[in-house]
This record gives sequence, C-alpha cells and structure tokens, in this order.
Amino acid sequence: MRKRVLCYGDSNTWGYVPGIGARYEENVRYPGVMAELLGEDYRVIEEGLNGRTTVFSDRMEPERCGIEHLLPFLLSHLPLDYLVIMLGTNDTKSHFHVNAREIGFGMEELLIRARHILDTRGIPAEIILVAPVPIHPEADPMFCRESWRKSGELALIYRELAHTYGCLYLDGGSVTRDVGEDGIHLSIKGHRALGEAIAAVIQEHDRN
Repeated sequence: MRKRVLCYGDSNTWGYVPGIGARYEENVRYPGVMAELLGEDYRVIEEGLNGRTTVFSDRMEPERCGIEHLLPFLLSHLPLDYLVIMLGTNDTKSHFHVNAREIGFGMEELLIRARHILDTRGIPAEIILVAPVPIHPEADPMFCRESWRKSGELALIYRELAHTYGCLYLDGGSVTRDVGEDGIHLSIKGHRALGEAIAAVIQEHDRN
C-alpha cells in the first residue's frame, strides 16, 4: 500500500484564490505539489475547509470547528502514515477575542485528540505541525492589526507544542511569505514553496 498523507487545514489547504474565492487547480494547491514531488509511493489526501479553526466555534460560519470534525475525518482516511495539520489563521479573527497563546492552547487540544485517535487504533502516524504563513489583511472586516501580530506569534508557540508532543514541525512563514492581494491566502508561488517544504520534511523523515 502507498504511504498515506492527510492534510488537515483551512482555506489555504482548500486552495482559496486570493481576492476571488475560486479554487486553485489541484496541481497548484500545496497538497497537489506534495503529491507531485513525493511520487507514486504516496497518496496525499486534502481535507481543507474555508474558515476552519482549531477549537473555536463560529456562529457566523458554523461547522468550522476543527477539533469537532477530526474524529470522522481521521477514521474515514485510515490507515495513515502522516497527518499534516495547518490551522490557526482563522482563530486570529477579531470576534474570537483570543491571543496567540490561547490559540496555542486550542492547537494543543487538537494535537492531543489526534494522537489519542491514532494511538487507540494502533496507527503510528507521524503528525506534522505546520505554523501557518503570517497574514497581513488590509480590508477584511473579520481581521484587524491584532490578527497580524497574533499570526506572527504562532510559529514559536507551535514549535514548542511540536517538541512537547513529539511532532515533526515546519514554520510556514520561514518557507514563504507569498500571499495574494487579500493578505491572507497563499499565492501560486506560496503554495509551491509550502508544498515543496512539507514534502521535504516527509522525505527526510523516511530516509532516517
């Protein structure tokens, strides 16, 4: 069986085109880039949802709470060799009123849940925690300047979480800052860079 990689994320995993809302073609989205680079021995599965958070429920965009959907999505795609999690950007929205450390608490709960689901089913999958690329939205009413600051603080917090919970780690902001005109969603160049970087993490781990 091919090695199976599940990418669990938000609109940047879904492939939202900045400023338009259409979806990038499959080979442009970072999971598609990963699939191309990893080759036929791997199966890369996308599970991106616009607006998805770590643990916060949003009445304006219901059914976007990442931890609530984690169990059915993991079970539907088992067995897995890698689980890539990139969430946190939507948690910086103004109406959640949480700081970066609190977003980190949400991600911690999600990691604990993911590991429990996998371990209790005997699935020794590696979790790759990806800190999302920092945002700088200029006109989106759901975000503010505090959102910019908080998104930039997640990398260090997520690095600590990855160390604590034995996850592989990638700082998306160290790979690319290439977002589109809305300041939130990855450009084509950004998707390419992120896909290459996550694929490299998997390839390096499999060589060791």
